[in-house]
Amino acid sequence: MGDLTRDQMVTEICDAVGKSVNATAISGTDLQTRVRTYYLNWAQQRLARYYSFHELTVKQEAFVTVANQKSYTFSQLGLVRPKDIGSVLLIDGYNSRRLQRLSRVYFERKFPRPENYAYGRPRAYVRIGDSIDLFFIPDAVYATRIIYPQWPTPFTTANQVSDYENKDQLLIVTGIMETYLALEEYNDASVWMNKMMGMLNDAMKVEGDVDWSPQAEPIDLGTQGSMSGTPWSEPGATVDDPMYGYPYA
Repeated sequence: MGDLTRDQMVTEICDAVGKSVNATAISGTDLQTRVRTYYLNWAQQRLARYYSFHELTVKQEAFVTVANQKSYTFSQLGLVRPKDIGSVLLIDGYNSRRLQRLSRVYFERKFPRPENYAYGRPRAYVRIGDSIDLFFIPDAVYATRIIYPQWPTPFTTANQVSDYENKDQLLIVTGIMETYLALEEYNDASVWMNKMMGMLNDAMKVEGDVDWSPQAEPIDLGTQGSMSGTPWSEPGATVDDPMYGYPYA
């Protein structure tokens, strides 16, 4: 959780843009009210769209499948402010498995009518809007574990703190940028955008368990033979030689 309250951050944002909390926004509304209601929440949403931080990734273990039911809404899954589905695990005694996520286009092309297949233990899922379809269609009740990233809780009260951990400064900087954008002061917005991106990249580097594995470079078999300056005297010379094709002199 954050340390500064909503109204403390609002004061910092208004000070940074050179306005008092009682200043007037372009619409004629108090700037403080606009920052409280919109700009600070937009800052949170911008950060969440860019990256899913650990503190906003949660685990849901209360959902169980329904026999012969293919589709489940996010509400039925028990997800709170879900941004996406990270993973779905089927918890079934000794045969627990992580379901494979399939793209909607691939799923519809391969299985246009899932009901035509035998019902059984699901092995894959596809997201369609704010719901998921399981395949195979469950033939019984199965416990699940769903891990997913959330959208942050919107600010609504004066003493509320952010869901983000150790990111109050980043949130204030992003709120300043959003405020400058709303005030149509684009030069200042550009300056704070650069500052925000630097701090955001720093915050992302703190998270150390990024899903990564080394990638080997492919072997290039396209260029073989001699790269000689005299290809006419080199039987192994190729068209990649910079002197290939020049007349003998």
